[in-house]
Amino acid sequence: MSLKGKTAVVTGGARGIGRAFCQRLAAEGANLIVIDIIDPAEGLASLPGDGTKAGMVCDVGLPDEVRKTAQRVLDRFGRCDIFVNNAATLKMTTLPTTTTDVWRRVQAVNVEPVVGFAQMFVPGMTEAGWGRIVTTGSSSTLNPQVQDLAYVTSKGAVHALTRALANELGGKGITVNSIAPTVVKTEGFVERLPGDGPDPDDMMSSIVSQQTIKRYCTPQDVANLLGFLVSDAAGFITGQILHVDGGRTRSGA
Repeated sequence: MSLKGKTAVVTGGARGIGRAFCQRLAAEGANLIVIDIIDPAEGLASLPGDGTKAGMVCDVGLPDEVRKTAQRVLDRFGRCDIFVNNAATLKMTTLPTTTTDVWRRVQAVNVEPVVGFAQMFVPGMTEAGWGRIVTTGSSSTLNPQVQDLAYVTSKGAVHALTRALANELGGKGITVNSIAPTVVKTEGFVERLPGDGPDPDDMMSSIVSQQTIKRYCTPQDVANLLGFLVSDAAGFITGQILHVDGGRTRSGA
């Protein structure tokens, strides 16, 4: 598989699962734009492959920033062939502790950029007759953890958006799918756990105990699926929510 000549955009690509996504796409030769709320420029040099690489800072929870950043991509690269909507925020709250501000921020970061970036990138994909949109969902929509209210709701919306966009864009040569990983012990995940919340290792051990494959999920496990979904080999797969969870859910999406 080669993505040479393709331009890929990954949001939330500076670290964690997003970083693994970037490594996979770069290794396949894609031109790569890494978007994150923290400056992703420092890690660009260590990415593999000979495609052009660029980093852009953007708070994807702000619609104006999304539009401006997408326009910067189009001005520099002409179009986006592969859009990976991975950026997300996790605010661990329960029903009594979920404020309006927290609720709106989680939905704004996790859900709304799917639409905002797609509105900017789909015209170029349509003109080319080829495009890939991949969203990062979550297996937590089937197995919610305590204090996951806003996050799980947002990821359920991402799954619904994925199917709606697949329905709309299939006739234009554009596939839209969602990767739904189990919990991956990334830096961002650990940082977002509240001080009085569950111990990260205890939480991970509990999740592994529910899986048929008894090990942690790694960012590379998730990136392996991305590599397939953006390839021509996956050209007949769209509108799917694909769980990468070691068999934890073992059911529908």
